[in-house]
Amino acid sequence: MNKKEITAKIDEALYYMQNDTQKAIIIFDEILEIEPENIDAINGKGSSLMKLNSMHEAEKYFDYSLSIKKTSSALISKGIIYKNKKEYKQALNYYDEAIEINPDLNNIITILKNEILDLIDGEIEIGINTNSKSNNLIKQGLTYKKSNKLWDALECYQNAIKEDENCKNSVQALINEIKSILQNEFMIKTPELSDSRINQLKLKSLRLLLIEEDPKQSLTIMNLILENDESEIDTLNQKGCVLFLFDECEKSIECFDKCLTIDKDYYYALFNKGIVLRRINKLNEALDCFDELLKNPQNYDKVKPYQLEILDKLHEQNKKIT
Repeated sequence: MNKKEITAKIDEALYYMQNDTQKAIIIFDEILEIEPENIDAINGKGSSLMKLNSMHEAEKYFDYSLSIKKTSSALISKGIIYKNKKEYKQALNYYDEAIEINPDLNNIITILKNEILDLIDGEIEIGINTNSKSNNLIKQGLTYKKSNKLWDALECYQNAIKEDENCKNSVQALINEIKSILQNEFMIKTPELSDSRINQLKLKSLRLLLIEEDPKQSLTIMNLILENDESEIDTLNQKGCVLFLFDECEKSIECFDKCLTIDKDYYYALFNKGIVLRRINKLNEALDCFDELLKNPQNYDKVKPYQLEILDKLHEQNKKIT
């Protein structure tokens, strides 16, 4: 078989993996007889064996694959195997290695990590050689997150990293999960459906951000729109939301301020600015945003929980001072 035929064979095996796993293994074996170090075939056979619940045999193939070349797919599979062995700390280590190789897998790896964190419920240390104070902060953060106290959870996770940098990779996945939840809270005006080039680009940017989960590409499209019209208010607002995901909070706020300079009543940007200000712990400034929005009764259901959370936090801080 030549390279093209081998690629076609691998595609065929991947197709059969879902419905006829034994046939997929036969095809992978045929490929490995010709190319014993074909990574795709090795990983494919390992994944097939996992589907048949032959975890011990599957692990041998992933170990062989990793001895040739480290790939995120093999590392994720090793993580799943170690999760099934209840060796949770090692599973988290494999997931961390996978995300180092391919950061674009952050969302799926966050889900896999959270499966483990729900299972352990704080019974082991989360990070690599994480000290007890850091570990306790992570446990507290998980408890807050389960109670939907997202800001408190975020604060615990950040403090855990300050206590021990070794837990950064594991905890960053938890932080990213909360940022994704908060991203869904942002207010973005849906573009009009029309054939105009700008509206088509705006729709494409929104699809990249919300459906394909590719904020970098979405930001590229936004910058293209803003090069043509720097006062395109909906795109400025959307750009501010994306910059928040990249932890560029000051630049994010600049975008929202530009929107409000263009239209002081543009409530999308005012609400989003409040969230970002809360993220960087500028509580009084965030409260000003939400107080302003609450002058319109239509905003009550969306805004009131944010206002109350900040008032509670400020009250708590004042109690500590006194």
